[in-house]
Amino acid sequence: MRIDSVNAEQLGDLRSALHELYRLCFADPPWNESKTRLDNFANILTKHLALPDLSGSVAWDGRALHGVAYGRPMPPRLPEDAFHTMVTQVVPAERLVAPALTVIELMVHPGSRGQGLGRAVLDHYVRNRPEAWLVTHPAAPACSLYESMGWTRSDEFRTPYGDRRVVYERSAGDRQSAATQ
Repeated sequence: MRIDSVNAEQLGDLRSALHELYRLCFADPPWNESKTRLDNFANILTKHLALPDLSGSVAWDGRALHGVAYGRPMPPRLPEDAFHTMVTQVVPAERLVAPALTVIELMVHPGSRGQGLGRAVLDHYVRNRPEAWLVTHPAAPACSLYESMGWTRSDEFRTPYGDRRVVYERSAGDRQSAATQ
């Protein structure tokens, strides 16, 4: 399995594979996304690809995409939108902005889970960043991965759809302490 760094244009070239991976990752519990929301990922991905400095790490075997982590460095000021306002309910805004990196998506093909691929892809993506954060479902299987990597979990909050979410944060100090455990 190979893990490569990619830019937004290269992620765009993987649009179909990313959409299929999204369907595989978010149709089942705890996500239980509806067909409408799964189908809408094409529109969401288009918005993500337009974000400044979007990049990622992809795991593939030369034929198929097995995993991806993508996101972007945060600007010095937090965007004024509903999503970031929700996140600041549980994490102070100053910890979400530059130099922090936001991990927008982490997806691992169900057939490739449990083999360390999620850890490898996420570590590859955030490795040179002093701080990073992401939002996930509090019952997502990846929560144990984040915690084993030294990421810190926030209190729970709810989206406008009523979905439960938590924030995981990583700082350079978290990474060093996780490496010594």
